[in-house]
Amino acid sequence: TFLRAFLRRDRWLVLWFLLGTPTLYWTQAYSVDGIYRSQAEFDRAAAAMGDNAAFVAMAGPARALNTTGGQVAWQASAFGAIVVALMAMFIVGRHTRSEEETGREELLRSGVVARTAPMTAALLAATVASAVVAAGVTGSLLLYGLPAAGSWVLGVGVLGCGVAFGGVALLAAQVTTTARATYGLTGAVIGVSYGLRAIGDVSGGGLSWLSPIGWYQAMHAYSGERWWPVVLLVVLGALTTAAAY
Repeated sequence: TFLRAFLRRDRWLVLWFLLGTPTLYWTQAYSVDGIYRSQAEFDRAAAAMGDNAAFVAMAGPARALNTTGGQVAWQASAFGAIVVALMAMFIVGRHTRSEEETGREELLRSGVVARTAPMTAALLAATVASAVVAAGVTGSLLLYGLPAAGSWVLGVGVLGCGVAFGGVALLAAQVTTTARATYGLTGAVIGVSYGLRAIGDVSGGGLSWLSPIGWYQAMHAYSGERWWPVVLLVVLGALTTAAAY
């Protein structure tokens, strides 16, 4: 019952993220194909971008930048991870700490319901929303005509980021006293994840492996796909969820 109510309340929020996030990925493919008209232009641009430390810090490690898929994964993945992380954070925070602040959760708990039911429904709502957005990302790239394997990797990675940061938000809601603090703590984790990934990618010192965003990019979409890094995202989500309970 809670899950159905939460999803109904979040339907417009999820719709805007569903429209915006796949568009972020799709427009990268469209713009890249519009800029580079030949493989020679692609190759020259890839060489220049891959050697630019500022670009690497901003977007991530340079892989297969002489292909449309490689450019999409490079330009969009870090920001796509942040977008879905923020979505999960807002959904979890809205239905946990915000509800407690207003007193509505106490009214709900006064009924015949387990005390963990609202937080369980909040986490499930964030996971469902992440899955919907992930499906949109994969579908948009497949419709554009990019290779299926890389498109699925990018979509599954988005879902993994939603699960991971949804768990972080759920834990933050249990150790803070206000919704603002919940968002601040979760946002700080997202920011540190991006910073560690940026430093690690530029220095090559391995700090990227301390970042969930780095795990997502380590799935190597369109450049020799590998699936096992998504396990790290799921494990992080599971550990933070267990700690929250």
